[in-house]
Amino acid sequence: MNLLNFLSDAIALFFMWLFIRAAIHKLQTDNGEYYQQTFADYGVTQTKLASALRYTLGSLELVIAVALIFDGSRTSASIVAALLLSAYLIGMTIQLIQGKRDISCGCSGPNSHIKVSWSLIIRNALLVPLVLTCTMPSAGFASSLWFAVLMTGAFLILTYSCIENLVANAQKISILRTN
Repeated sequence: MNLLNFLSDAIALFFMWLFIRAAIHKLQTDNGEYYQQTFADYGVTQTKLASALRYTLGSLELVIAVALIFDGSRTSASIVAALLLSAYLIGMTIQLIQGKRDISCGCSGPNSHIKVSWSLIIRNALLVPLVLTCTMPSAGFASSLWFAVLMTGAFLILTYSCIENLVANAQKISILRTN
């Protein structure tokens, strides 16, 4: 067992959680209006196209999440995930360059109030190479390792959640300072 193989498993679990979470937000019927507005902010103003895009992205995220767990599909899923995260990064970057700073990033669904920002650009820029580490083979199914893999994956999830909350709080503080 190699440390990189161990990390590949833990990081795959983290991204499985991240993409399942994203897929659930997009595929929930109640979130249709939120994503309709989010896609309109990004320039997709046709209702049918935005709806199709929401379901397509949500389904793709779900497929990526499942595929990351299996050795046979992990490499392909990692590459597709990196491309998708890069597309999100490019979309947010374009919005910032155009001066659109008051639009939702669409990252965490309607209950999140995180706006497009350079912090999110940096986050996604870090997530892209991180997901590519999942191209390493799995460490295998030794039961003694899976507890450590699960704990490392949980640590990555908690770290990501803390960073997401820090970004949200920094944006709220910035709004309070300007008022």
